[in-house]
Amino acid sequence: MKKAIYLALLFCFISFTTYAQEALGRIEVTGHSAAEELPKELVINIPLVVIDSTYLSCSNELNALLSNLKKDLESKGIERKDLSTGSYAISENFEYRQGERKRMGFKGQVTLTLRKRYEPEIVDDFLQVAKNFSLQYTIRFMLTEEQKEKLSRAAMVQAVDDAKRKAEILAEASGVRLGSISKITYGESQGRPGPLMEVVRMSADGSSTDSNGLKLYPSEISVHQSVNMIWNISN
Repeated sequence: MKKAIYLALLFCFISFTTYAQEALGRIEVTGHSAAEELPKELVINIPLVVIDSTYLSCSNELNALLSNLKKDLESKGIERKDLSTGSYAISENFEYRQGERKRMGFKGQVTLTLRKRYEPEIVDDFLQVAKNFSLQYTIRFMLTEEQKEKLSRAAMVQAVDDAKRKAEILAEASGVRLGSISKITYGESQGRPGPLMEVVRMSADGSSTDSNGLKLYPSEISVHQSVNMIWNISN
């Protein structure tokens, strides 16, 4: 009986010692990677503003402007399903004159959005319409949801490979062997978040107001990922 108890305690001690040795030795590495691709989605926001003396005339003028703009875009081959409106509002228009706040009529506002797969011809057609209507607008080149998923997955796999490579180098340099992986965490790289869109803001005269000097065509957009991995090590 005593022998059995002794053997059991000895086994527990050896197991605990082995576990402690394995648990105390670790290598923690962060892998980074980025995957990039040309964005396939084009989004153009067009804010329309009308100011008039009466509510009715302001409303009629805003609706007529919106309707005519849609017709012009559709005449260029843009489908109605690619157009949407938002932020429609008509409010009192006030101005300060000689220190007094005075009502100067009504202001009508609405935003027309064009969302479509990017093609150079669409941008060219839109620019002609924008010139005819003296529009202000914002152009965005965005990754589609499918692109985001694909690039995120690719960047994640590459980040794991990067972490493995670093861990192998550190283990070899330190004279230890990599064991099992004890923990993995991942997420978008905080140091380089990677924008998922480019923005170009244009005024009615066609001059760019974007400080980054972006052009009216997309460039590659990156999705960055980081993966933190911890390995148990042994001699």
